[in-house]
Amino acid sequence: MAQWPLPPDLHSRIEGGPLCPFHDHSLGSRDGRIPRFDDSHACVRCVSALTEGRLTLDVHKIHRKYRRRFLEFWSFVDIGEPDECWNWHGNKHSKSNSTYFAIPRHWGAARQYSAPRVAFWFTWGDVGRLPIKPICGNNQCCNPLHLRARGVPHYFHNMHMTKIDLEFSSNKLQHETQLFLEATRDKDFKRFEKIQKANKLWIDFRMSSDKPVMLDDVIRSALLDEGYNNIQ
Repeated sequence: MAQWPLPPDLHSRIEGGPLCPFHDHSLGSRDGRIPRFDDSHACVRCVSALTEGRLTLDVHKIHRKYRRRFLEFWSFVDIGEPDECWNWHGNKHSKSNSTYFAIPRHWGAARQYSAPRVAFWFTWGDVGRLPIKPICGNNQCCNPLHLRARGVPHYFHNMHMTKIDLEFSSNKLQHETQLFLEATRDKDFKRFEKIQKANKLWIDFRMSSDKPVMLDDVIRSALLDEGYNNIQ
């Protein structure tokens, strides 16, 4: 999909728009609308947070209506160390192998967006249609430290502390996604089957593992399922 071209007068006008995925950016809204830039549809407060170098993986900072999608999304990400690529294990287009995650937005008719873009929305903030680029060169990477948005400066005032915070938050998020999958399986099995459909092997492995997911373990699990019982 072609990226949205940046206009020369980017973010020069603000209008009211739908609520932001981050609930604290919607505080004080009496009509269910918040300030958004009229061209990119980005949340004004999210852009401000991004320029200050603030990111989060905390589900409790996500608006209630987005929390299930937040946890479902991160259930498909191989969350690793802050310096590593976090690869996507969810839906991919069969021909291009490009990633996608279904999440409707208020502009245009699209209902699916690339995994790195959704990862950016759920960590750095809702930057709307601004083009997203993985600086690692991996188009399936969802590590927020590997993602940049064009048109907005990223200010990392203390990258060392950011990595420490991200490492703590990512470990917590892995536990939360595990609980989410277990609760969905027990309380809404039809929904769980729908999640499994995207990548049953990955979800089954996540459900049976109480430690960080490693690619070698996934491969070994797949081989065992195929009957190769002598795998070491």
